Amino acid sequence: MRGKKFLISMIFVFMTITIANPVFARKIELTFWHSLGFHVKAIIEEMADEYNSTHKGVKVTPVFQGLFEDMQMKMLASAVTHQLPDVAQVQLEFMEPYIYNGIIDPINKYIPETEREDIIPQFWDLVTRDGEIYGVPFCISTQVFFYNEDAFKIADLDPNRPPDTWEEMIEMGKKLTMDTNGDGKIDRYAAMFWLNGIYGIAPFLWDNGGKIFSDDGKRVNLTSDAMVKTIQMLKDLVYKYEIMPRNWTDWESGQAFLQGKLAMGGFTSAAISYGEKNLPWKLRISLLPKVNGNRYTVLGGSALVNFSRSRKKRKAANDFIFWLVNKENTIKMHEEVGFIPVRKSALNSLELRMFDKKNPNFKVPIESIKYGRALPNHPEFYKINKAFAEMLQRIILNNGDVLEGLQKTEKEINSFLE
Repeated sequence: MRGKKFLISMIFVFMTITIANPVFARKIELTFWHSLGFHVKAIIEEMADEYNSTHKGVKVTPVFQGLFEDMQMKMLASAVTHQLPDVAQVQLEFMEPYIYNGIIDPINKYIPETEREDIIPQFWDLVTRDGEIYGVPFCISTQVFFYNEDAFKIADLDPNRPPDTWEEMIEMGKKLTMDTNGDGKIDRYAAMFWLNGIYGIAPFLWDNGGKIFSDDGKRVNLTSDAMVKTIQMLKDLVYKYEIMPRNWTDWESGQAFLQGKLAMGGFTSAAISYGEKNLPWKLRISLLPKVNGNRYTVLGGSALVNFSRSRKKRKAANDFIFWLVNKENTIKMHEEVGFIPVRKSALNSLELRMFDKKNPNFKVPIESIKYGRALPNHPEFYKINKAFAEMLQRIILNNGDVLEGLQKTEKEINSFLE
């Protein structure tokens, strides 16, 4: 009997120590899926390691899932089998299926007032639907204009005066496009714009007063005058002005830009640091050129979304999310990648202002915030964007008819939206 009482006493003491001392408590384990390029992978993993070392009660396991499109397919498959990670970095345009299908809930009540006030309102808008917030802005980028300073000098153009308008870009492009070795073939083209979907053309469509969807958001409107004009503008760069290469895919154009065989184009600000470190020529950055006196750009990137279902994990995941977007980390993502800091306190910090003064390329994305718009939201955005990209390739790469291509794709997309 005495032995039994002693055993019960020891169990009680051990339980008391375990509760009082977190060293003996079981850690909360969180899985964090993240995406983007390999140059960002190491930074995010370093952040997760730092969090784990400073938060003894939680262990975060980061899992790199490749590019956004690859991760989205894995996420949707995991949603079907109820095996989603606790936290995921979700591309802004890909949030809709999770919201539409009730996989994630609004997080308004979980956002501390200090966090709500410090994060830039325009970035909260990116993750808000009908007044409800579904994620926390994380890696926010914008489309900016990259150009090759060395190529400008060779063409006798002032690299401190990049094209401010579409017309200036065409005129400069004629000088930048050249046969450098005299063999009768073009060795360097002037411009490139991404043909991988809506992202590459959206700023110029907005400049022309157009939009992708009908007013009720239920159908795409690809045959508007603004859309026809926008696609024709891009096609003219290839076939009329001959300053953009024919038959080059986005990948081929990107490689040519890295090698100095393309002089300028629209790129994501998330490529600034990578470009500065790896290009064999001097990279300069400016705002996208105006069209019709208007200047817009795309605010894109990703949000951190909490998929945890248990109360304990959800609370821990929320803490991890806001730690990832704290002032120090959002400055780090700006300085080491080119993302726009998501916090007012970061934008106003002396550290960031001094960094941007020494590194003027990084200041351009911040200057572009006032011109930024989000891409349209739709649960079928992935399919819509894929069809749009295929259309652009038929028109631009294969010299297809603009109106005919737009009519065909409009009909195709609206048929699966019905």
